[in-house]
Formats: sequence, C-alpha cells, structure tokens
Amino acid sequence: MPETLKQAEGLLQQGHPEAARSLLEVHCASHATDAHAWFLLGAACHQSARRDEALRAFEHSLSLAPHNLNVINAKCAVLGELGRWQEALQTLQVTLSGVIALEMQAPLRASLGIVQEALGDQQAALQSYEQALALQPDYPAALLNYGVLLIRLGRFAAALENNQRLAAHYPAWHAAQQNLGEANLAAGRWSEALAAYERALEIEPSAARTHFTHALALSMLRRFDEARQAFTTAHTLDTQEVERYIATASALAGEPMREVTPEAFYLLRCTHDLEYCDWSGRDALLADLQYLVELKQGTPDAIAEEALVFRSLALPFPPHLRLTLAKNVAQRISAAVQVQRLVPFVHLPHSQKRLRIGYVSPDFGVHPVGHLTQRLYGLHQRSHFEVFGYALSADDGSDIRRDIERGCDHFQSLQGLDDAQAAARIHADGVDILVNLAGYTSHARNGIFALRPAPLQVIYCGFPCTMGAAFMDYFITDAVCSPPGQESQFSEKLVYLPGSCMIYNNHQALSERALSRTALGLPQQGFVFCCFNNSYKIEPVMFEVWMRILKRTPRSVLWLYAKNEAMSTNLRREAKLRGVDEHRLIFASFEPVMAEHLARYRQADLFLDTLHFNAVTTAADALWAGLPVLSHSGTTSISRWATSMLEAVGLDEMVATDLEQYEERACYLATHSDAMIEIKARLAQNRLTLPLFDTERHVRDLESAYQMMWQRYISGAPPDSFHVTNRA
Repeated sequence: MPETLKQAEGLLQQGHPEAARSLLEVHCASHATDAHAWFLLGAACHQSARRDEALRAFEHSLSLAPHNLNVINAKCAVLGELGRWQEALQTLQVTLSGVIALEMQAPLRASLGIVQEALGDQQAALQSYEQALALQPDYPAALLNYGVLLIRLGRFAAALENNQRLAAHYPAWHAAQQNLGEANLAAGRWSEALAAYERALEIEPSAARTHFTHALALSMLRRFDEARQAFTTAHTLDTQEVERYIATASALAGEPMREVTPEAFYLLRCTHDLEYCDWSGRDALLADLQYLVELKQGTPDAIAEEALVFRSLALPFPPHLRLTLAKNVAQRISAAVQVQRLVPFVHLPHSQKRLRIGYVSPDFGVHPVGHLTQRLYGLHQRSHFEVFGYALSADDGSDIRRDIERGCDHFQSLQGLDDAQAAARIHADGVDILVNLAGYTSHARNGIFALRPAPLQVIYCGFPCTMGAAFMDYFITDAVCSPPGQESQFSEKLVYLPGSCMIYNNHQALSERALSRTALGLPQQGFVFCCFNNSYKIEPVMFEVWMRILKRTPRSVLWLYAKNEAMSTNLRREAKLRGVDEHRLIFASFEPVMAEHLARYRQADLFLDTLHFNAVTTAADALWAGLPVLSHSGTTSISRWATSMLEAVGLDEMVATDLEQYEERACYLATHSDAMIEIKARLAQNRLTLPLFDTERHVRDLESAYQMMWQRYISGAPPDSFHVTNRA
C-alpha cells in the first residue's frame, strides 16, 4: 500500500478526518483508478459530515470495483443518513441480482434487512435476515438486527433464542450481551437480563445505554436504590443518549413515560401485564403500589407517573391513595411548566352574550372520545356559545374528525407548539371555559392546563377520575356515578348533570348487513354472554363469577374482545383451571367500522360488565345496539358508570348490589327466555325515549352547567359543587 494511504488510514483511526481528506484528495487526483483510495476519501468525508462528497467518492470507488462489500455498505449508510433509503434499497437489490461471490450474499442480505426496516417493511426485513442466517448462521450483523426486530415485533421467545446464540458465538462483543439483556428484559426474565447487562458492562463500562437498561432490570427486581444510581450514571455518561432510551422503557412499560424512575417503571411494567390478563403478580403489584405511593409521599421521589393513575382504575386501589397519586402527578406537571411562563395569564371577567368554550383532546377522530362526542360540538346553541376545538393529534382523515371540525366555530391543531405556546394561543382566543377531554390518558398534554390559559377549567367525558390538580376547577359527573359521600375522592368541585353524565352520538348507525353467529365464530344454539371491555378491566374475582355462570348455564359461551393473543391464551388457561372448557370462551377481533362492530352485539344475549372499572363506551354501544347490560354497582365513580347508564335507560334491575346477586341474575336470564325477551323489548322502547341517548338534551344540560359555573365566576365566588336541575 502506498505510504500516503497508510498515513491517511492512520489519521482516520486517530480521529483526524480533515487531515486525511486533504491527503487523499491530492492522491486521488493523480491516482484516479485507485478504488481503495477513493473508498478512504469517502470515509474521510463521511467522518467530516460531508455526506454528499462521501457519496460521490464511494460511487467512484464502486465504478472501479463494483463488488467491494465495504464500499457498498458505506454507500448505503450514507444514502440512509441522507434519507435516500429507496436508493439504498435499489443499490443492494441490483448488487444481489448480479453474479456475486457466495461469501458476500449473507452480508448483503443483512444490509438489505436494515434498509427494509428503515423503509418500514418489517416482514421483508425479517425474511432478509433469515436468508442471511441460512447462508451464514453465525453472521453477526444478521443475528444482531434479527434479534432487535424480533423484540420489536413482540416475538420474545424467538428473540431470546436468537440472542442467546449471538452471545454464545460472540461472548466478548458488547452489543451481543446488550441484545441478550434486552431480549430477557422483554421476556420478563429480570435476573437473566441483569446478568447479561453486567457482562456487557465488564466489556464496555462507559456504555450509557447499558447502564440505563441495567437500571431497568434492577428496577424490576425491586433494587430501587441501585437502579437509581445506574440511571444517574447513564445520565452522567450521555444525557442525550439516555433521552432516546426512554422510548425503550416506554415500550416495555406499554405507555409513553414522561420521566423514568425505578419505582414508576416497575409499577408501570407490572400493570402492563394486566393487558394480557396475566394475574400472577397482581396481588403483589397492588400491595407494592399502595406501599410505594404512601412511602414516597412528600419526598422528591414521590410516585408521579401519569399513566399509573389511569391504570390504578382497574385495581381495588383505595380512592384516597389514588387522589394522592393524582396530586403527585399534577404537582410534577405544574413544576415542569411554570418555568416556561413566569408571568401568569390575566383573566378579566366579562358578561358578554356568548361564552367561549374550548375543547382540548388528542382523540378527535376514531377513538371512543371522538365517537361519543361526535355531535356535541355542532349541537351547541350559537346564540349563547362559541366553540373552539384544539387538537393534540394529527388528522386521521376520518368522518368523525370531519364532523368535529365542522361542529366547532374554530378548530386548530396544537401540534408543533410547546405547552407555553399552546396555552398562549388558547388565552389569545379568549376562551372562558377550557374542557379537558383526556385527563391522564395517553397523549394528553396537561402542561397546557397547568399554565391556566382559561379562567375556568373542567374535566369531562374522557377521563373518569380526579386529576388531583389545583389547575382543574370542576369535574362533570352525575349523582349516580358520584353519590353523596364521594366528594372527598376528588380535588375538583363536582357538577352533577341530571340523568347520566354519559354522552352518546344518537345518530350512530348500525350495519344492516346480515350477520350470523356462525360467521362470528359463535355457536348457532345456546346463550351468548358478551363482554367487549378492554382486557385490563377483566380481573380474577369477576372472571371467577363468569366461570361459575358458565358452569350453571349449559351450552352457554362467553364472547370476549381479544386485544392480543397473550390475553386469549391466558384466559383459556384460567378457564381450564376453574374447570371450564376453554372452547366456551370465544374471542372477537377488532372491527374498525363502527356500524359493523355495533351490529355484532345483536348476536349476543347479555353483556356482562366488569367489576372495578366498568364498561363505559362499550356499555353504551351495547345498549344502543339493543343488548342489555348486567353490571355491579361499586363504591367509586368508575365502578358505577354502567349503573348510571342503566338507570338512565330504565333498566334499574340490571344493577347488582353484590356478586352473588350478579351471578344469580345472569343465570336466571340465561335460563328464562321470557324474562330476557321482556328486558330487550323494554330496552328497545326506552333507548329512544329516555335520557341516556338523548344527545340534544345532554348538550342543553351541559350548557346549563357551563352557564352556572360562569355566573359563579363573574360574581367573584370560588368554584363549588352544584346540581344542574332537570328542565321540563
């Protein structure tokens, strides 16, 4: 090799790409056919972030030596950095279609998989990695990326097997041990993950990512102090990298995490198991949640993860602790955003004719909140109200989104604005009452509300629990959901609507397409119990009751919504443990067309509600479709939501006061067809005459609530609970 090239390579290895580039440009000018020199020039330009120049150098090198694997991969890497993934794909496909040496095929197919992943074609990428490994079973890049993709696809057992093979072949490779740790972490093998991360840190002690994921494994083993130190070390080594790894923690926890602490990650990851109806650690989780919320209260490490408030609703979690948890979250949000605006917004009371109502939501589209409130905005009386819609999410192109946009006088997206900018926009619009339709749910942005852009701020519809926030004034409910004595469960003042606080789109159509039980996987004969609630709402006590009901009602089946395969597998196992044939559980898939989904309810006989977290939208959908709901009335608002709806539609007897009554009522209806026929007939008559599905009346009641709270505000009185009276 010429001395100039040796010198240039040395400069590149020492991190001096500009000096290497100067040497190589002179050399290439006089040695235009030296393919290796052009490759080195491309590498020097690449290291100097001169990507276009690097690409030209790599292409020139390939024109001289078309099958140089290093140059092909380097060119594709630069194309990827330039966002030109399709060109990278074409480069690899053209190369593979030619006559190439066998030893090049596995590396090229591995590179092809990387490009296909970047283009979003995960199945093609999977196939490319598998082809590479079929050609060369121990090829490191294929093993590495194949394992990462398997984890991303949720194929944890396959990922674990692959990554064990990778680590066995390359025990001294940091990335191999890191990936083995991540496969174990994804599979819930906490001790094995910890061991892999410790081996990775022995190889590369300064790897921020490994310290971060090491902390996640320590968190799951409840070694919280050690985990905290590992998080601190990761931040010290590379804060920017750690911010990117938060996405890894969020994926494992099943929810976007605002900030990662050992206790919050542990609790979120454990509650995520409820999505799969994995109840093995449920009792320990509940005990830990109560213990940690109490233990950390009032300390800098207080549990303050938004998603935990919502997830606690499916557990028998004491309401006073849920309020404590919600207050922790609200205080964290307030502290985080106050630095964005040092001067508070000024609100000047007015008595203008029209009240300005602003609705804020990430769910203006195909989502239960969008579905329920689709007509709300357009039904407001324009002589008294001016309606503003503020979207926190992108337009999904749905008819629901279009209807909501048309129903508002002003509709705008807050995407691209930070919380302070979004709050300033709302304040500039002069909104009087700002309505939070998301609470502590995914993609909510409560920092906007914490900045107080409107004089009155209200929780409605999208979040069935207190927010514990000083920046929220009112919680809209009804006297059945929140009976006297429950005020202490809320930090907000309560506004009691007459009838039910549930709103529904009474223009929602049902498909007229003829459906059969057989087409839906149901038996042609026999009683069909149904529960299309989300899987996390199903819990052991009520499932035990359901299984007793099946045992007492021959030929009956239970029809459930299968949110994921693990959920159906676990529930079949739980049924067998209780002596019930697993085939008596029938699982429905997601139906994206609402009219078709609602029509499915006609093939069921009775909807069985869940215990701690009632059916909300699902109960309303079932009743609208003509399917009676059997519920159990609990002691919290979210365990009384279906009670409120059933009373508002004249089916009071479908509310059980204890589980024994619930079981007896279900068995009686399943074995007395005349009683079932009578209830269905009464529901068919009442659904269009009683308050539950009277959307127009509900909006008038809501408007009365807005006017009453506004009158109180302009009189100078602080927020206080009140009832909206029923108008004749």
